[in-house]
Amino acid sequence: MIGVTARDPSGLSESSFMDQPRTSLRIAIVSTESVFTAAEDWRHRIGRELRGVSAAHLTTETLHTSSGAPVHLDVEAIIVFAGEDPAIAEATVDATLAAIEHPESDSHLPNSARVVIVSDVLAARGVRPPADAMPSSRSGAELVPYLRGVIACAPTLRDARRELSLLNRFVGSMRNELEERNEELQLAALVQRDFLPLAVPELHGVRIATFYRPLAQVSGDVYHVEQLDDDRLSIFLADAVGHGIPAALLGMAVCRSLETTERVHGQLRLLGPGETLARANTRLAEHQRATTRFATAIAGVLDCRTRKLRLAVAGHPPAILLRPGQAPRQIECDGGLLGIFPDEVYNEIELDLEPNDKILFYSDGFEQAFTDDGTPSHVKEFGNMTELGDPDAIVQEIAARIDAQLGSLHQADDLTLLCISVGDLESARLAA
Repeated sequence: MIGVTARDPSGLSESSFMDQPRTSLRIAIVSTESVFTAAEDWRHRIGRELRGVSAAHLTTETLHTSSGAPVHLDVEAIIVFAGEDPAIAEATVDATLAAIEHPESDSHLPNSARVVIVSDVLAARGVRPPADAMPSSRSGAELVPYLRGVIACAPTLRDARRELSLLNRFVGSMRNELEERNEELQLAALVQRDFLPLAVPELHGVRIATFYRPLAQVSGDVYHVEQLDDDRLSIFLADAVGHGIPAALLGMAVCRSLETTERVHGQLRLLGPGETLARANTRLAEHQRATTRFATAIAGVLDCRTRKLRLAVAGHPPAILLRPGQAPRQIECDGGLLGIFPDEVYNEIELDLEPNDKILFYSDGFEQAFTDDGTPSHVKEFGNMTELGDPDAIVQEIAARIDAQLGSLHQADDLTLLCISVGDLESARLAA
């Protein structure tokens, strides 16, 4: 019996037929009423000449359900006796091809049924793939050999389609899994951005602008800017080892271990940047297990009234001072990585800032973003912005220069930069 099913929710799918063992090969014969007798004769002939083949004769009316939906023919071959009326023949062919189209989920798989259209008029005009055309006048001599070739290839083709169908299901499942993971990463990125500090208002003429661009959805770079009292700002930037989710989690752990103040006998005491890094380092080192994870960091406390900046560094790229009329200056400071040695000491340096100075804290991704024949050129790029007074303009210019770099769509690392701009103190007092 020929496997025929309507394409509706209650019907059997093609895959259910494919999963059932076959007792014989199947051929469907489709005809219009005008050639019904000739098609029926061919059904009997196929039964006599082709052993192990089951043939069924269908009229074009049986290719649709009562609701008009196409049925599906799960067969090895379909012979369409379309007649010689062009309009009727074309309609018959269209109905037959609709009956072998796959469900949308398997639309990319090759059709399992070979279709041959027996008609002089259509053989002369040509038929659309995947059908073949054979003149009626030659069918008596050529149709049976054609079917023998189809039958010989049928088991191999069916096995290939079964494997392709299984592979398609597996790929579809993996695609859904990847889409779910991507949605989770996008949500994680939103959460991570929500936990970044809000912009700090201008304090005594000191302004801070930020640039933050993760390599992927989430970043191993974290930063924190906090106003400690009426005059002082705490500025912190860390870069966790690696990329992606592990680095992002480590970065969040670094931020969680960050301390800038403490209560001593009921009095609030401000911690220096060296002590802030030392406490963060101790906490990270205490939580190390089988795998050592570490981070670099730079911390500073800026007295916006006196313009004195205290700096401490934990294996991080040095801050860069941009002072009008001078070459960019790297502020070197010693200190080991966070999370390696729990008793690490982080020395501090103090820097006197002047009006129109800019201090840049940045992650090491900029050393790869700006290169000259493989040599980092980020200091030179930053120096080109010395004369820009507005920190937001500096950040925008840096973003534009990164976008102009070759391969900027595939950056090598997370990119984070804090630009601290020192304005004129007297102007700030008058503005206040």
